[in-house]
Amino acid sequence: MRPSGRYAGDGAAPTLVIMDERLVRTATGGWSAATAAAGLTWAAGGPGFPFDDHERAVRMGAVLTGLDPLPTGLVIAALGVAGAVLTALLPRHPRLRIAGWPVAVALLLVLPDGRLLLAAGELLMLRGDRVEAAAMAQAWFAAGGVCWAAVAHRGRSADAPSWGRPVTLLAAALPLVYAVPRAVWAAGHPFGLDAATTAMVSSPAGRTRELVFACAATGGGLLTLGLTQRWGTRMLRRPVPPLLAVVPATAVAVMLTAAGVTMWRGLGQFDPANWAAWAGNLVWLPWGVTLGLATWAYRRRAPAEDVRAHTSEGGKKG
Repeated sequence: MRPSGRYAGDGAAPTLVIMDERLVRTATGGWSAATAAAGLTWAAGGPGFPFDDHERAVRMGAVLTGLDPLPTGLVIAALGVAGAVLTALLPRHPRLRIAGWPVAVALLLVLPDGRLLLAAGELLMLRGDRVEAAAMAQAWFAAGGVCWAAVAHRGRSADAPSWGRPVTLLAAALPLVYAVPRAVWAAGHPFGLDAATTAMVSSPAGRTRELVFACAATGGGLLTLGLTQRWGTRMLRRPVPPLLAVVPATAVAVMLTAAGVTMWRGLGQFDPANWAAWAGNLVWLPWGVTLGLATWAYRRRAPAEDVRAHTSEGGKKG
């Protein structure tokens, strides 16, 4: 079994093993089996079926809505079993890993909607009781998407794309489009809002909420810079485990992209008198897309940079 986050090889140029392939397969197979069990539970009429609230789902930008739990649950169970079987076959048939890409795309870009980002906002405000069951299911599906993307990505080249740095800088700057207006509102200077929204953001709770959201967006932008900076791959003379950056960045990118698609779909329905309440949210889609691309570029850059650093350190010691 190959170790995670350690160097393999003796004498020749070292190879950095980012993740234990067996661990990735096990996590993906376990996720698939658990999803199959959830599908059977929903088919039997169990709680938590995430595709039945048609009106709410459409309003939040969902693609799959108003589905019948019985056939949908059985399909989910069958797909989960197929996924578990596929991961078990990967050691002998590694080319099957390519099937992970369409699965990852469906789980990360098709199933999530605006409720996922809304749930993140509620958690930031310490209001976990207001998180919708559908959002929790979407978080579960997104986690599976990350697992399947990791399965499909194994064995790929670690060469970093040339566009990685400019895209990362853009992903770090876009949050300011969202953060600046909210910081101004939190400071007691609402603008571009109708009377009802002005009253909401001017209350103590509203100002606190806008300040939290502004700080979260700004902090996210600063952390995004780490995807292209030296401290994103090595800190305190030790390699940074790529998953430490890849997992949260991917999660945020998925939430932003799903919510951004919802915002752009409903663009013609927004009130011009309340333009500042929704205009900043239009940045969610380009922010999410650029963050996802920046994360992918980092995932390919991190091992190569750390191998070079390790080789350099070894040469100095020699």
